[in-house]
Amino acid sequence: MGKARSGLLTATLTILACNLVAADNCDLFGTLLYEDMGCKPAFDNSVYYSQTLGKCPTKFDCLGLKKSSQNCFLKGKTYKLKDMVDSRLTAGLCDLGCSCQSNNDTTKFKCATVDCPEWGVKEPYPGCYRKYSLDDCCSIREMCAPYENSTTCVYDGKVYKEGENFLPRNSCWRCVCQAGFRGKLEKPFCRRRSCGAQIKHQDKLQNRCAPLYYKRKYRENEPLCCPTSWICSDGNEKIIGRAKTDKMCLFGQRMIRVGQMFEKTVEVPRNMNVTCECKIPPLLTCVTYVI
Repeated sequence: MGKARSGLLTATLTILACNLVAADNCDLFGTLLYEDMGCKPAFDNSVYYSQTLGKCPTKFDCLGLKKSSQNCFLKGKTYKLKDMVDSRLTAGLCDLGCSCQSNNDTTKFKCATVDCPEWGVKEPYPGCYRKYSLDDCCSIREMCAPYENSTTCVYDGKVYKEGENFLPRNSCWRCVCQAGFRGKLEKPFCRRRSCGAQIKHQDKLQNRCAPLYYKRKYRENEPLCCPTSWICSDGNEKIIGRAKTDKMCLFGQRMIRVGQMFEKTVEVPRNMNVTCECKIPPLLTCVTYVI
């Protein structure tokens, strides 16, 4: 019995340690969206948060989470109607010339969408590849042998040529192979991904909808990077669970405390079951599992 109990205790402590290590990867909790929106992080060192979120922020303060018919919000800045956005902030999203426009009782950014030449085109000829820059959404040229230089980058066992674009596994970074890359996810070789939620879904944020993430079964360590859709309140969600703290998430006109959640079936973008929980305010985090 002594050895059995000792083994069980060791296993429990090992699992707890692994969970705490994993929790220090804040992308597991969907913090990229807040970061991309220019929200300000706040921290709480209480036992509950240290055990569940590790050293990650426990809430964010964000602009633009209530209806406005006069202002748009982007990366912590307020834009009045007809104000233009610096294209350097949106070029990587393939959106240019964005301006704040009225949208019934909310607002939205109206942009011109860049049409990349490679979209809808088959893969490059054998021996050729597309070269990218972190500042552009489209490829900047096509490279064919003999190549101009022999720069290569190695990451996670894969070899990339100079200018090739890659998304490191289990991270929310985007990288482009450049001379000097040493396998670290850092500038100027890599950059945090841009979700563009405020550019593309200003109305969802003003209506306090929840970001929806697709997550593959049996891969709990996959990060929640950019949401694939949004879940908006119909007022009929049945909230379950016990509140863990006094911090609350906004969902439509409702306030849901950390630790509380609901499940529902939605039909858009397809029929699926989703689970939404208040983890890191001010927004709920919704997940649906896919194969």
